[in-house]
Amino acid sequence: MNGDSNIWGTLGIAGIGAVLGAIGTILTALINRQHPMAALVDARIRLLIEGYERRIVELEAEVTKLEQKIDALTKQLERSRTREAVEF
Repeated sequence: MNGDSNIWGTLGIAGIGAVLGAIGTILTALINRQHPMAALVDARIRLLIEGYERRIVELEAEVTKLEQKIDALTKQLERSRTREAVEF
């Protein structure tokens, strides 16, 4: 019986070693896989940032156009007020 218990103990330890080896292999595969996933996430974030940068440039151009229109309308309003003041 003593020999039988040694065999089962050895097989149990070997089984535990196999499970730990499999877990280690899976963890290694996950760690190695993170690099491409991180690169993909970085690429998507970069794409979003570039899109936002383009949108900001477009909005700045629109603001510049609106400022020019406001300036033109303000000057026209001042001329109209000046004409009204002269007419009275």
